[in-house]
Amino acid sequence: MLPASALALPQFAAEIPMRYTVPGGDALTVPLTIALLEAGVISDAMLRAPRNAPLVDVFSADERQLSARALSHWWTRLIRNNPCKFFRWKLHVQQLDETNYDKATTAWFCCTRIDGDIPRFALASGIERLELLREGFGQTVLAVLRDATLLLPESFNPWTALDWADRAYWRESRDDVELLEMRREEGGYKTVQELLENEDVTTRAIFFAEVPEWVCAPKHTLSRDEIATAADDDRFARQVIELCDQIHELVNRPDFVLHPADKGVYRTSMYPIDGCMVLLWKPFDVIGETIDDYLNDLGQCGEYIEFIDAAPVPMTAAGIREFQIQTEQCIEVAVLTERLVLLLGEKY
Repeated sequence: MLPASALALPQFAAEIPMRYTVPGGDALTVPLTIALLEAGVISDAMLRAPRNAPLVDVFSADERQLSARALSHWWTRLIRNNPCKFFRWKLHVQQLDETNYDKATTAWFCCTRIDGDIPRFALASGIERLELLREGFGQTVLAVLRDATLLLPESFNPWTALDWADRAYWRESRDDVELLEMRREEGGYKTVQELLENEDVTTRAIFFAEVPEWVCAPKHTLSRDEIATAADDDRFARQVIELCDQIHELVNRPDFVLHPADKGVYRTSMYPIDGCMVLLWKPFDVIGETIDDYLNDLGQCGEYIEFIDAAPVPMTAAGIREFQIQTEQCIEVAVLTERLVLLLGEKY
Protein backbone atom coordinates (compact mmCIF):
# COMPACT_ATOMS: atom_id res chain seq x y z
CA MET A 1 0.00 0.00 0.00
CA LEU A 2 1.25 3.44 -0.88
CA PRO A 3 1.82 5.80 2.02
CA ALA A 4 -0.87 8.45 2.48
CA SER A 5 1.59 11.17 1.57
CA ALA A 6 1.92 9.77 -1.93
CA LEU A 7 -1.75 10.46 -2.62
CA ALA A 8 -1.76 13.96 -1.13
CA LEU A 9 -2.36 16.93 -3.42
CA PRO A 10 0.81 18.91 -4.19
CA GLN A 11 1.31 22.14 -2.29
CA PHE A 12 1.36 25.27 -4.48
CA ALA A 13 2.57 28.71 -3.58
CA ALA A 14 -0.06 30.87 -1.93
CA GLU A 15 -0.21 33.29 -4.89
CA ILE A 16 -1.23 30.54 -7.33
CA PRO A 17 -5.05 30.34 -7.59
CA MET A 18 -6.59 26.97 -6.74
CA ARG A 19 -8.78 26.94 -9.84
CA TYR A 20 -8.34 26.97 -13.58
CA THR A 21 -10.61 29.08 -15.76
CA VAL A 22 -10.87 29.59 -19.49
CA PRO A 23 -11.77 33.21 -20.32
CA GLY A 24 -14.75 33.78 -22.56
CA GLY A 25 -18.18 35.34 -22.79
CA ASP A 26 -19.56 33.06 -20.08
CA ALA A 27 -17.04 34.49 -17.60
CA LEU A 28 -19.25 37.60 -17.46
CA THR A 29 -22.72 36.51 -18.51
CA VAL A 30 -23.14 33.41 -16.35
CA PRO A 31 -22.31 34.94 -12.93
CA LEU A 32 -24.04 38.19 -13.95
CA THR A 33 -27.23 36.34 -14.88
CA ILE A 34 -27.19 34.39 -11.63
CA ALA A 35 -26.76 37.62 -9.67
CA LEU A 36 -29.60 39.28 -11.61
CA LEU A 37 -31.82 36.28 -10.87
CA GLU A 38 -31.03 36.37 -7.16
CA ALA A 39 -31.56 40.15 -7.06
CA GLY A 40 -34.98 39.83 -8.69
CA VAL A 41 -34.03 41.84 -11.78
CA ILE A 42 -34.85 38.80 -13.93
CA SER A 43 -38.50 38.07 -13.26
CA ASP A 44 -40.36 34.77 -13.60
CA ALA A 45 -42.13 36.17 -16.65
CA MET A 46 -38.77 36.70 -18.37
CA LEU A 47 -37.91 33.05 -17.84
CA ARG A 48 -41.06 31.88 -19.59
CA ALA A 49 -41.12 31.70 -23.36
CA PRO A 50 -43.77 33.93 -24.97
CA ARG A 51 -46.92 32.19 -26.13
CA ASN A 52 -46.57 30.70 -29.62
CA ALA A 53 -42.87 31.59 -29.67
CA PRO A 54 -40.84 29.73 -32.32
CA LEU A 55 -38.97 26.77 -30.90
CA VAL A 56 -35.71 28.26 -32.10
CA ASP A 57 -36.29 31.21 -29.73
CA VAL A 58 -37.27 28.93 -26.87
CA PHE A 59 -34.22 26.69 -27.09
CA SER A 60 -31.64 29.23 -28.24
CA ALA A 61 -32.18 31.72 -25.39
CA ASP A 62 -28.97 32.10 -23.43
CA GLU A 63 -27.65 33.96 -20.39
CA ARG A 64 -26.53 36.94 -22.46
CA GLN A 65 -29.98 37.50 -23.95
CA LEU A 66 -31.68 37.01 -20.61
CA SER A 67 -29.45 39.44 -18.68
CA ALA A 68 -29.56 42.03 -21.48
CA ARG A 69 -33.35 41.84 -21.61
CA ALA A 70 -33.69 42.19 -17.84
CA LEU A 71 -31.31 45.15 -17.56
CA SER A 72 -32.84 46.85 -20.59
CA HIS A 73 -36.30 46.49 -19.04
CA TRP A 74 -35.12 47.97 -15.72
CA TRP A 75 -33.17 50.82 -17.35
CA THR A 76 -35.94 51.73 -19.81
CA ARG A 77 -38.53 51.88 -17.05
CA LEU A 78 -36.21 53.99 -14.88
CA ILE A 79 -35.56 56.53 -17.64
CA ARG A 80 -39.20 56.64 -18.71
CA ASN A 81 -40.30 57.41 -15.16
CA ASN A 82 -37.62 60.10 -14.75
CA PRO A 83 -37.38 61.86 -18.12
CA CYS A 84 -34.64 64.39 -18.84
CA LYS A 85 -34.34 66.64 -21.85
CA PHE A 86 -30.54 66.75 -22.12
CA PHE A 87 -29.22 64.23 -19.59
CA ARG A 88 -29.87 61.18 -21.78
CA TRP A 89 -27.59 58.21 -21.20
CA LYS A 90 -27.13 54.57 -22.21
CA LEU A 91 -26.10 51.71 -19.93
CA HIS A 92 -23.47 49.12 -20.87
CA VAL A 93 -22.29 46.09 -18.89
CA GLN A 94 -18.89 44.65 -19.69
CA GLN A 95 -15.50 43.71 -18.35
CA LEU A 96 -12.61 46.18 -18.34
CA ASP A 97 -8.98 45.19 -18.64
CA GLU A 98 -6.09 46.74 -16.74
CA THR A 99 -8.02 47.47 -13.57
CA ASN A 100 -7.41 46.28 -10.04
CA TYR A 101 -10.75 44.49 -9.90
CA ASP A 102 -11.20 40.72 -10.25
CA LYS A 103 -12.88 40.04 -13.60
CA ALA A 104 -14.27 36.76 -12.26
CA THR A 105 -16.36 38.52 -9.63
CA THR A 106 -16.85 42.08 -10.97
CA ALA A 107 -18.90 43.50 -13.83
CA TRP A 108 -18.46 47.10 -14.97
CA PHE A 109 -21.72 48.97 -15.35
CA CYS A 110 -20.83 51.92 -17.60
CA CYS A 111 -22.77 54.89 -18.98
CA THR A 112 -22.30 56.84 -22.20
CA ARG A 113 -24.24 59.77 -23.54
CA ILE A 114 -26.76 59.25 -26.31
CA ASP A 115 -25.21 60.64 -29.50
CA GLY A 116 -24.65 64.37 -29.86
CA ASP A 117 -22.43 67.11 -28.50
CA ILE A 118 -22.03 67.52 -24.76
CA PRO A 119 -24.81 69.92 -23.70
CA ARG A 120 -23.35 73.30 -22.67
CA PHE A 121 -24.97 75.80 -20.35
CA ALA A 122 -23.91 79.32 -19.34
CA LEU A 123 -24.93 80.20 -15.78
CA ALA A 124 -24.00 83.87 -15.40
CA SER A 125 -27.40 85.37 -16.21
CA GLY A 126 -29.28 83.48 -13.50
CA ILE A 127 -26.56 83.57 -10.84
CA GLU A 128 -25.92 87.30 -11.30
CA ARG A 129 -29.65 87.95 -11.07
CA LEU A 130 -29.68 86.27 -7.65
CA GLU A 131 -26.57 88.14 -6.54
CA LEU A 132 -28.35 91.43 -7.26
CA LEU A 133 -31.02 90.47 -4.72
CA ARG A 134 -28.35 89.85 -2.08
CA GLU A 135 -24.62 89.22 -2.20
CA GLY A 136 -23.95 85.53 -1.64
CA PHE A 137 -27.38 84.38 -2.87
CA GLY A 138 -26.10 83.30 -6.28
CA GLN A 139 -22.94 81.80 -4.81
CA THR A 140 -24.93 79.69 -2.34
CA VAL A 141 -27.19 78.38 -5.12
CA LEU A 142 -24.12 77.62 -7.23
CA ALA A 143 -22.70 75.66 -4.29
CA VAL A 144 -25.92 73.60 -4.20
CA LEU A 145 -25.51 72.94 -7.93
CA ARG A 146 -21.86 71.99 -7.43
CA ASP A 147 -22.81 69.49 -4.72
CA ALA A 148 -25.45 67.97 -7.01
CA THR A 149 -22.98 67.51 -9.88
CA LEU A 150 -20.81 65.41 -7.58
CA LEU A 151 -23.63 62.85 -7.43
CA LEU A 152 -23.86 62.60 -11.22
CA PRO A 153 -21.65 61.14 -13.95
CA GLU A 154 -18.59 63.09 -15.04
CA SER A 155 -19.14 66.72 -16.03
CA PHE A 156 -16.95 69.67 -16.98
CA ASN A 157 -17.59 72.81 -14.97
CA PRO A 158 -15.92 75.81 -13.29
CA TRP A 159 -14.56 73.72 -10.40
CA THR A 160 -12.95 71.14 -12.69
CA ALA A 161 -11.64 73.97 -14.89
CA LEU A 162 -9.97 75.56 -11.86
CA ASP A 163 -8.25 72.28 -11.02
CA TRP A 164 -6.98 71.92 -14.58
CA ALA A 165 -5.81 75.54 -14.73
CA ASP A 166 -3.88 75.10 -11.49
CA ARG A 167 -2.08 72.05 -12.85
CA ALA A 168 -1.62 73.02 -16.50
CA TYR A 169 -1.46 76.82 -16.53
CA TRP A 170 -0.20 77.77 -13.10
CA ARG A 171 1.63 74.56 -12.24
CA GLU A 172 0.68 74.98 -8.60
CA SER A 173 2.66 78.22 -8.32
CA ARG A 174 1.74 80.42 -5.37
CA ASP A 175 0.86 83.51 -7.41
CA ASP A 176 1.30 85.15 -10.81
CA VAL A 177 4.67 86.63 -9.87
CA GLU A 178 6.10 83.19 -9.22
CA LEU A 179 4.38 81.79 -12.32
CA LEU A 180 5.78 84.42 -14.67
CA GLU A 181 9.28 84.09 -13.26
CA MET A 182 9.13 80.32 -13.66
CA ARG A 183 7.93 80.62 -17.26
CA ARG A 184 10.58 83.26 -18.00
CA GLU A 185 13.36 80.95 -16.83
CA GLU A 186 11.94 77.98 -18.77
CA GLY A 187 11.73 80.01 -21.97
CA GLY A 188 15.15 81.57 -21.58
CA TYR A 189 13.83 85.13 -21.70
CA LYS A 190 15.69 88.02 -20.12
CA THR A 191 12.57 89.76 -18.81
CA VAL A 192 8.96 88.94 -18.05
CA GLN A 193 7.93 91.52 -20.62
CA GLU A 194 9.86 89.61 -23.29
CA LEU A 195 8.05 86.43 -22.20
CA LEU A 196 4.64 88.04 -22.55
CA GLU A 197 5.50 89.43 -25.98
CA ASN A 198 6.36 85.97 -27.28
CA GLU A 199 4.07 83.56 -25.45
CA ASP A 200 0.48 83.34 -24.31
CA VAL A 201 0.43 82.92 -20.56
CA THR A 202 -2.93 82.44 -18.83
CA THR A 203 -2.28 84.02 -15.46
CA ARG A 204 -4.73 84.08 -12.59
CA ALA A 205 -5.37 87.75 -13.34
CA ILE A 206 -6.39 86.89 -16.90
CA PHE A 207 -8.46 83.87 -15.84
CA PHE A 208 -10.42 85.72 -13.18
CA ALA A 209 -10.81 88.92 -15.21
CA GLU A 210 -13.98 87.39 -16.69
CA VAL A 211 -15.09 85.14 -13.85
CA PRO A 212 -15.53 85.93 -10.13
CA GLU A 213 -13.20 83.69 -8.14
CA TRP A 214 -16.07 82.25 -6.09
CA VAL A 215 -17.64 80.80 -9.24
CA CYS A 216 -14.90 78.17 -9.39
CA ALA A 217 -15.09 77.36 -5.67
CA PRO A 218 -18.61 78.32 -4.50
CA LYS A 219 -19.50 78.21 -0.81
CA HIS A 220 -22.75 78.12 1.13
CA THR A 221 -22.46 81.69 2.40
CA LEU A 222 -26.13 82.28 3.27
CA SER A 223 -28.61 80.26 5.32
CA ARG A 224 -31.97 79.03 4.01
CA ASP A 225 -33.78 81.76 5.95
CA GLU A 226 -31.48 84.49 4.61
CA ILE A 227 -32.07 83.30 1.05
CA ALA A 228 -35.83 83.18 1.54
CA THR A 229 -35.81 86.73 2.90
CA ALA A 230 -33.72 87.95 -0.03
CA ALA A 231 -36.07 86.30 -2.52
CA ASP A 232 -39.11 88.09 -1.06
CA ASP A 233 -41.69 88.18 -3.88
CA ASP A 234 -39.24 87.59 -6.78
CA ARG A 235 -40.82 84.73 -8.75
CA PHE A 236 -37.56 83.59 -10.36
CA ALA A 237 -35.75 83.47 -7.02
CA ARG A 238 -38.65 81.54 -5.48
CA GLN A 239 -38.45 78.95 -8.26
CA VAL A 240 -34.72 78.55 -7.65
CA ILE A 241 -35.27 78.09 -3.91
CA GLU A 242 -37.97 75.51 -4.53
CA LEU A 243 -35.63 73.41 -6.67
CA CYS A 244 -32.79 73.74 -4.17
CA ASP A 245 -35.21 72.62 -1.45
CA GLN A 246 -36.18 69.58 -3.51
CA ILE A 247 -32.54 68.62 -4.01
CA HIS A 248 -31.85 69.08 -0.30
CA GLU A 249 -34.88 66.99 0.63
CA LEU A 250 -33.85 64.21 -1.76
CA VAL A 251 -30.23 63.86 -0.63
CA ASN A 252 -31.26 64.02 3.04
CA ARG A 253 -33.84 61.24 2.84
CA PRO A 254 -33.11 58.45 5.35
CA ASP A 255 -32.82 55.93 2.51
CA PHE A 256 -30.50 58.07 0.34
CA VAL A 257 -27.21 56.16 0.06
CA LEU A 258 -25.60 57.68 -3.04
CA HIS A 259 -22.18 59.22 -2.37
CA PRO A 260 -19.88 61.22 -4.68
CA ALA A 261 -17.38 58.34 -4.53
CA ASP A 262 -19.99 56.13 -6.22
CA LYS A 263 -19.96 58.16 -9.43
CA GLY A 264 -17.41 58.92 -12.15
CA VAL A 265 -14.76 56.91 -13.95
CA TYR A 266 -11.88 57.34 -11.51
CA ARG A 267 -11.93 53.65 -10.56
CA THR A 268 -10.83 52.77 -14.09
CA SER A 269 -7.62 54.78 -13.48
CA MET A 270 -8.38 56.67 -16.71
CA TYR A 271 -9.46 60.25 -17.37
CA PRO A 272 -12.85 61.00 -18.95
CA ILE A 273 -13.00 62.68 -22.34
CA ASP A 274 -16.77 62.95 -22.24
CA GLY A 275 -19.25 64.26 -19.70
CA CYS A 276 -22.96 64.60 -19.06
CA MET A 277 -22.76 68.41 -19.31
CA VAL A 278 -20.49 71.44 -19.55
CA LEU A 279 -21.22 74.31 -17.17
CA LEU A 280 -19.73 77.69 -18.03
CA TRP A 281 -20.03 81.18 -16.66
CA LYS A 282 -20.66 82.83 -20.01
CA PRO A 283 -20.65 81.44 -23.55
CA PHE A 284 -17.14 80.96 -24.94
CA ASP A 285 -15.51 82.22 -21.75
CA VAL A 286 -12.17 81.33 -20.17
CA ILE A 287 -13.73 78.35 -18.40
CA GLY A 288 -14.82 76.94 -21.76
CA GLU A 289 -11.37 77.60 -23.23
CA THR A 290 -9.75 75.81 -20.29
CA ILE A 291 -12.05 72.81 -20.65
CA ASP A 292 -11.39 72.66 -24.40
CA ASP A 293 -7.63 72.79 -23.77
CA TYR A 294 -7.99 69.93 -21.30
CA LEU A 295 -10.02 67.79 -23.71
CA ASN A 296 -7.60 68.54 -26.56
CA ASP A 297 -4.56 67.55 -24.50
CA LEU A 298 -6.31 64.42 -23.28
CA GLY A 299 -7.28 63.45 -26.81
CA GLN A 300 -3.71 63.85 -28.02
CA CYS A 301 -2.19 61.73 -25.26
CA GLY A 302 -4.73 58.96 -25.89
CA GLU A 303 -4.98 57.93 -22.24
CA TYR A 304 -8.67 58.49 -21.73
CA ILE A 305 -11.97 56.67 -21.43
CA GLU A 306 -15.15 57.55 -23.29
CA PHE A 307 -17.56 56.53 -20.54
CA ILE A 308 -19.14 59.25 -18.41
CA ASP A 309 -19.59 56.79 -15.55
CA ALA A 310 -18.09 53.39 -14.71
CA ALA A 311 -19.02 51.40 -11.61
CA PRO A 312 -17.38 48.11 -10.63
CA VAL A 313 -20.28 46.00 -9.41
CA PRO A 314 -19.82 42.71 -7.52
CA MET A 315 -21.75 39.98 -9.33
CA THR A 316 -23.86 39.15 -6.32
CA ALA A 317 -27.48 39.86 -5.51
CA ALA A 318 -26.40 42.44 -2.92
CA GLY A 319 -23.98 44.09 -5.36
CA ILE A 320 -26.61 44.34 -8.10
CA ARG A 321 -29.24 45.72 -5.76
CA GLU A 322 -26.88 48.31 -4.31
CA PHE A 323 -26.02 49.50 -7.82
CA GLN A 324 -29.71 49.71 -8.71
CA ILE A 325 -30.48 51.85 -5.66
CA GLN A 326 -27.50 54.15 -6.31
CA THR A 327 -28.45 54.51 -9.98
CA GLU A 328 -32.11 55.16 -9.27
CA GLN A 329 -31.11 57.89 -6.82
CA CYS A 330 -28.60 59.31 -9.33
CA ILE A 331 -31.36 59.63 -11.93
CA GLU A 332 -33.56 61.42 -9.39
CA VAL A 333 -30.73 63.88 -8.75
CA ALA A 334 -30.24 64.29 -12.50
CA VAL A 335 -33.86 65.29 -13.06
CA LEU A 336 -33.74 68.03 -10.42
CA THR A 337 -30.24 69.17 -11.44
CA GLU A 338 -31.28 69.58 -15.07
CA ARG A 339 -34.27 71.66 -14.02
CA LEU A 340 -32.04 73.89 -11.89
CA VAL A 341 -29.47 74.29 -14.68
CA LEU A 342 -32.16 75.19 -17.22
CA LEU A 343 -33.70 77.69 -14.80
CA LEU A 344 -30.38 79.37 -13.98
CA GLY A 345 -28.67 79.22 -17.34
CA GLU A 346 -28.98 79.30 -21.05
CA LYS A 347 -28.10 76.43 -23.38
CA TYR A 348 -26.09 77.26 -26.45
